[in-house]
Amino acid sequence: MRPTLGLTWGVVSACPFHCVCRNLSESLSTLCADKGLLFVPPHVDRRTVELRLADNFITEVGGIDFVNMTGLVDLTLSRNTIHLIRPMTFGDLESLRSLHLDGNRLTTLGPRDLAGLVNLQHLIVNNNQLVKVSVEAFDDFLLTLEDLDMSYNNLRRVPWESIQKMASLHTLNLDHNLIDHIAEGVFGELYKLARLDMTSNRLRTMPPDALFARYCAISPTPYNAVISLNFGGNPLHCNCELLWLRRLIRGDDMETCATPPHLAGRYFWSIPEEEFTCEPPLITRHTHKLWVLEGQRATLKCRSIGDPEPVVHWVSPDDRIIANSSRTSSFSNGTLDMLVTVVRDDGAYTCIAINAAGEATATVDLKIIPLPHRGGAGGNTGNNNVNTKNNRNVTNGILRTDPGSSDISTGKNGGINNGAGRGGEVEDGRRGGEDDEGDSSKASEGERADGGSMEDDVGDEEEERIVDVQGVTSTSAQVRWDMGRLSAAYVVWMYQIQYNCTADETLIYRSVQLLLCNTQYSLCQLTLGANVMKWDFYSSFDACQ
Repeated sequence: MRPTLGLTWGVVSACPFHCVCRNLSESLSTLCADKGLLFVPPHVDRRTVELRLADNFITEVGGIDFVNMTGLVDLTLSRNTIHLIRPMTFGDLESLRSLHLDGNRLTTLGPRDLAGLVNLQHLIVNNNQLVKVSVEAFDDFLLTLEDLDMSYNNLRRVPWESIQKMASLHTLNLDHNLIDHIAEGVFGELYKLARLDMTSNRLRTMPPDALFARYCAISPTPYNAVISLNFGGNPLHCNCELLWLRRLIRGDDMETCATPPHLAGRYFWSIPEEEFTCEPPLITRHTHKLWVLEGQRATLKCRSIGDPEPVVHWVSPDDRIIANSSRTSSFSNGTLDMLVTVVRDDGAYTCIAINAAGEATATVDLKIIPLPHRGGAGGNTGNNNVNTKNNRNVTNGILRTDPGSSDISTGKNGGINNGAGRGGEVEDGRRGGEDDEGDSSKASEGERADGGSMEDDVGDEEEERIVDVQGVTSTSAQVRWDMGRLSAAYVVWMYQIQYNCTADETLIYRSVQLLLCNTQYSLCQLTLGANVMKWDFYSSFDACQ
C-alpha cells in the first residue's frame, strides 16, 4: 500500500498523486482541488463517494474517467477549462446527487452528455458559454432534479419542453442570459418551484401562468409554495399584456419599464393599472388589386401597426386560412407570396391583422389572366373552332381551369396536353355538317384527300418523337425539341413543367408566357441538381418562323 499525502483517516487502497483522500465513516472522499491537473487522475479509487476536481486545468472529460464509480454522490468540476463532455461520460454514476460544472467553457449540452444520472438532484452549469441545450439533455433526471442553475451563459433559448416536466424542481436560475421568450404555461405544473430568477435577460413580456398566482398565497402548503420571482433588468414593454402581472401583490422589487416611450424608466409597480394599455391594429397600406398572368408569381402585401405588433393572417376566397406550402408562403411582415398562380386562385383575399386589443381587415382582389391555348394548326386561330363538348374546360378558345396532367413525359404530343398544341379536338375549320360554299366535294370520313388513311397518319405521328425527354430523375429532366423538324401543326407556342412537393403533394405548374410573332426568343435549358443550378443556351428563334 502506497502512503497518501495529507491528513487521512482509515485505510485507503490508492490515492492519486498530489490529492488528499479521506475515509470518514466508510465514505471515501478524494480531494484534488487546485492541483494543476490537466486531466482527471486515472487512479481514483472507484469506491469514492465525493470527488473534488475544482480549480484545475482539465479541458475535457470522458472515456474511462468515471467508469465503475457507481457509489459517487458528489462530483465537483468547477472552474476548470472544460469545453467538451463526451457522450455517456457519466453513464455509471447512478448514485450521483450533485454535479458542479460551473466556471468552465462549455458551449453546448448534447442529448447524451448527461446520460446515466438517474438520481441527480443538483445541476450547476452557470458561468459557462452555453448557447444551446438539447431538449433531451435532462431526460434521465427530469423527475429527480431539484436545483437547476444555468445563469451567466449566452442562452437565447432554453428547453422549456423539458423544464415543464421537472416535477421536483425547487430552484431555477436563468438570470444573465439572452432569453427573450418564455413558453406559455411552462410553469403551470411546477408546484414545488419556490425560486425563479430571470434577471437581466431580454424579456419584453411574460405570458400569464398559474405559477405567478402564488404571489398572493396566504397559507402556503408543501404543494403550493410561495414563489420568489426576480425579473429585473429586462427591457419590459409595459402594455396591456403585462397588466395581469401588475395586478399581483408586489412591492419589494425595482423592475422598470423600457417601453413605450411615455413609461420608459418608470418603476413597474408604481405605474397605475390604467396606463397599461394596448393599441388595436391599423392596416396602413395594402395591395388593392393585382392582375397576374396564369403561371406567374403573385405577391400580396398587407402592412399594419399596433401595440403589441399585430399578427397577420390571410384568408382565401373560399374562406380558408392560407398555410405555408410548396406554392404559397406567408411572412411575418404581412406579405403573401404565391410562387405559381393557377386559374382557381382568382378572387378576393382577406388580410386580417390581430393583436390583444382587436383586429383589422382589408380586401385584396387578385385577378388571374388565363393563358390562351392555340385554337388550330399553323397559327390560324381565327378560323378554328374548339370542341367544347369534349373539353369542358375550354371557353372561347381559352382554358378556364386547370388543364390537368401533362403528357410531356411521353413526348408524343409536342408537350401539350392531349393534343392542345394542335388546337385540341379541332377539325380543320369544318364542324358537324357545315361545309365551305365553294367546295363541291368532301373527302369521305376516315380518308384523306390524297386517298391515304388517317389511321396511318396517327401511327406515323406516334412513331416520330417530336419532344424528347431524357435523364429523368427525382430532381431534374432534360427536355429537347428540334425547331427544324416541327411542322405547322406542331408550332411550339409555350411549354409547361408540372411537378409536386413531397410535403403536401400539391401540383405545381410553371409555364412560359405566350410567345409572340416577330420576336426573337432564346431556347435555354434549366438544369437543377443537389448542389447546382445552371442555364444552358441552345439557340435563338422566332416564334412564327
